Amino acid sequence: MKVLLLGYSAIARKRIINFFLQKKIKFSVATKSYKEKIDGSYEQFNSYDKGIRFSKADIIYISLPNSHHFYWAKKALMMKYHVIVDKPICAKFNQVKELINLSKKNKRIIAEATYFNYHKQVKKLLNLCSSKHIDKINAKFVIPFPKRGIRTSNKLGGGALMDMGPYIAAVPRLFNLNKIKSKKIQISKNKNNLIVSINFKIIFNKLIYNGLFKFGGDYKNELIVNLTNKSFKIERVFSPPEKNDLSIFVNSNGKKMKMKIKRDNCFSNFFNEVIKKINEKNFFYYHKRILIDAYFREKILR
Repeated sequence: MKVLLLGYSAIARKRIINFFLQKKIKFSVATKSYKEKIDGSYEQFNSYDKGIRFSKADIIYISLPNSHHFYWAKKALMMKYHVIVDKPICAKFNQVKELINLSKKNKRIIAEATYFNYHKQVKKLLNLCSSKHIDKINAKFVIPFPKRGIRTSNKLGGGALMDMGPYIAAVPRLFNLNKIKSKKIQISKNKNNLIVSINFKIIFNKLIYNGLFKFGGDYKNELIVNLTNKSFKIERVFSPPEKNDLSIFVNSNGKKMKMKIKRDNCFSNFFNEVIKKINEKNFFYYHKRILIDAYFREKILR
């Protein structure tokens, strides 16, 4: 299938286009800012509108600032493209519902590119915990404060909630947590009214979910699952590298061990699944998870 990439973002340059080149996927690019020829692109447009109107692609991949996601995803679905959108799919829950209704009406895929859980280490962790009682889940994602770009701009839909909220929301969905008994959410903003930190404790029916997701501080990127007599920890969980082996750290009654996880490309796994669902005409496959995550971001974390 041919793909039209809307936007020439850092993630598009670093990950998406490299993947297309490696897998020999035909792609074109619509970009307003980059004027030079993009290696590998069979066609290039100088506006997003021209790309959507004149492209012969099957899928539109939207890699634009967060504040532009809804407008262009809606336009692409109305023109009967399959659509993949960088996380977060859009800012408001009502916008998500509108996109899903368009997906149903036009029988086209809509998918949010939150794909950390497509890595082997997450799949292995979920399998290890699947039949056991979990007491607590701790998640931390702390990065040095971004110097510039979308993350630092309220106008472009930046901030920690938009950037990291999809990860926060995905964890309870992956562990099938849905009955919330109580919650304590602490959101911090900087002088520009940008959300820079989300610290939370959410008590579900059977366990506690603690988290710290923050701009500013020493790098931390981990998920710890505590069972009655055992704990599992994975690192680089929300941004797993594709060229390195990873590990699951196990602590069982004080005895520590490390399980090696071979390198894996979570974006490749995600994209291949999207293609498979399109070929199967399973166009509504992602609707439920998109709604669950969007609801959690807007209604629970706010």
